[in-house]
Amino acid sequence: MIRFALLLVVTLMTLPASAQAPAAHAVPPLPELRLAAIPEAARPRYTGDRFSYMEAGRADAPPLVLLHGVGANAMHWRFQLAGLSENRRVIAWNAPGYILTDNLVKESPDCRDYSDALADFLTALKIDRLEIMANSFGSRVAQCFANYHPGVVTKMVLTGSAVGQRGMPEEEKERIIALRQQQVASGGYGFGARVAALLSAQVTPETAALVRDVLRATNPKGFMQAVRFGLGDYYTPDFAERLAMPILLIQGAEDRVNPTETNAAVLEKALPNARLVVLDGAGHLPEVEAPGRVNDLVMAFLAE
Repeated sequence: MIRFALLLVVTLMTLPASAQAPAAHAVPPLPELRLAAIPEAARPRYTGDRFSYMEAGRADAPPLVLLHGVGANAMHWRFQLAGLSENRRVIAWNAPGYILTDNLVKESPDCRDYSDALADFLTALKIDRLEIMANSFGSRVAQCFANYHPGVVTKMVLTGSAVGQRGMPEEEKERIIALRQQQVASGGYGFGARVAALLSAQVTPETAALVRDVLRATNPKGFMQAVRFGLGDYYTPDFAERLAMPILLIQGAEDRVNPTETNAAVLEKALPNARLVVLDGAGHLPEVEAPGRVNDLVMAFLAE
């Protein structure tokens, strides 16, 4: 089994960002890394036969599955694995090409490919109904899954949400792909240098270090497959009727990756049962910068 350890993180206080005096908190330990076999019938779509994930909570509790962002992995969710597991079976997957989950064979996977990958993962863990919490790239996977596998997700929490797009010019796609390839050109360890783009101006060095270490575990191949998926044609308002479950959108006010007005605010208007909460003093990863506030919001939402 594999254990990972990091040191400190800051929980955002409930004061306005300008008045905050951040307080340091001990970082909860991560669960052991677990492995599951990719279902036999699905294996031709993968380069191997294994999923990896982390899990916390009672095995008989309702499952809450956590889907990480494009540069992250299951370690990203340490505060939710610790803070949401009293009443839930909390499961943080590693998407195809992340940590020890084998890559998809397809070089440019699309909305359906990642949706089916999540379905394969749930089959491997014998889960047929679930709640989802997802960040960024993970929010895209969650929306695609709800579209292609209706009736399986009962509630959804999305942070740093992406609404998708359609009709992007090929020249713009090529520009973004080249930029992303440059970000991982030196390997996963050097990729950690982009941490500042994900966080607020108020972030502490301890929180930045926590996120940096998660980024350094990124597999360049899996990362680029996920990037290409994000450039594909899907736009959530086009299938909003299949995302009719209660949805909580938690957005950092300083999210520069997926700004609120062009992503979460669009989703709130398009989805019939969506509610948006914007947190001051947080960037693209509110569950890391403000884990206490985020966990309180999520627990209240799931209990409704």
